[in-house]
Amino acid sequence: MIVFLLVVTVLTGLMAFVWVAVAREPGPSPADVAIAYERAWDDLDFDLLYDLSGEELRDGMRRDRFVRVKRAAHERAGTPARLGTRIEVETAIAGNEAALVVTRIGADDGEIRNNVTLERRANGWVVVGYGLRIDSGGSAQQ
Repeated sequence: MIVFLLVVTVLTGLMAFVWVAVAREPGPSPADVAIAYERAWDDLDFDLLYDLSGEELRDGMRRDRFVRVKRAAHERAGTPARLGTRIEVETAIAGNEAALVVTRIGADDGEIRNNVTLERRANGWVVVGYGLRIDSGGSAQQ
């Protein structure tokens, strides 16, 4: 009986430790989410893109329609399947509820930079704004 109580006590303690450890895990950083977002675009993974996007970027669409619309738009554009070979974070500024990450995508024909704006929501960081970074001269950086 004592052995049983000891085992139950140890297992309960381990379960409590694991539960607290998982609850305290902060999740991916804004920079991690921005890299995943860029990678999803590069891999044409529109399901993941939907998951990483806030309502602002979903245009009021549900997942199935969002994926169909993005896939069709990509096919109409006729762009290559893989654009960037290197995706890096150039700058990341994060507050408690909002963040800006500047990503740099390197391809064979040059580099582009994007501003990825994120907000902390109930499920972690989501992308709420995305755009080509324009340099001070008014043209896109190459």
